[in-house]
Amino acid sequence: MIRVAIIGAGPAGLVAARTLVNAGAVVRVYDKGRRPGGRLNTREHGSYQFDHGSQFFTVRDERISPMLEAWVSLKVVALWEGRLVRLMGDTAEVARPTKRYVGTPSMISLAKELSEELEIISLTRITGVERNKKGWHLHDELGGHHGTFDRVVIAIPAPQAVPLLSEVTLLQRAAEAVEMAPCFAGMFVFSEPPPMDFDGAFVGDGPFTWIARDASKPGRPDVETWVVHASPEWTRRHWSGDRTDVAQSFLEELTMRFGPLPNTLFERAHRWGYALADGSTPGVLWDAKLGIGAVGDWCLGGRVEGALVSGIQIADKVIESG
Repeated sequence: MIRVAIIGAGPAGLVAARTLVNAGAVVRVYDKGRRPGGRLNTREHGSYQFDHGSQFFTVRDERISPMLEAWVSLKVVALWEGRLVRLMGDTAEVARPTKRYVGTPSMISLAKELSEELEIISLTRITGVERNKKGWHLHDELGGHHGTFDRVVIAIPAPQAVPLLSEVTLLQRAAEAVEMAPCFAGMFVFSEPPPMDFDGAFVGDGPFTWIARDASKPGRPDVETWVVHASPEWTRRHWSGDRTDVAQSFLEELTMRFGPLPNTLFERAHRWGYALADGSTPGVLWDAKLGIGAVGDWCLGGRVEGALVSGIQIADKVIESG
């Protein structure tokens, strides 16, 4: 029975872990956060909640379809049938029709389902991965040691994976070549509906890339909660700013585009340092001889489905390696 360490409890790491456990492996997941999910997460502030990371996901890969059916049956995932548009200047066109799914009653619900019955060590940042004759050993930032493992799967953003791949030069170089763009997310609660005539918008110009009325998603409270994602360029310009000031800048930009906004009951900005692969992606990274690899949405073009598929693919490689 092989022992596998997975570093990172986002969708890629969780699906890899579930797949491996189902195949009979002994799996332990390490994550720096207080709960699993990565960007498949939800931010709560009192009675308000926001899907401030991944907004929805689509399913095209046949390997994900059976999982999707199970998630829908369990009511942790539902179809989002909101009015989505594409904005460019003063033009708003209906977005391409496709089935878009969300966790319900929030995005974190799917992560909770994926993490059921997994051994997850939270609030533990792994800073080193080393191999000796007995296998792989992990080291955390507080000086703790974890091991021994037969295989290691690194399921975190590429720039964070690079130092953990120091013993596998080819994989490390592949991860180094991946550029990931940052994203500022704005979270707002308005006292009444704002002048945005849509539930979600892909924005093709200006400072934003995405605007969504979170309350339009199934299972959400009937409150005017909105999430806005800034472009990488705008995010980089404001990165070092105070988050209160950044939230105000979001509102100013929204006002310039859509007109006067209602009073806010809540406003907050959140930094995502590694939001999306910016350019070509390398595919799943795996060294069968040493038994170590790296995965994530950045391996397969980004988005939630890319993360899920990459988790399945690397689990298959671990299983094939015996």
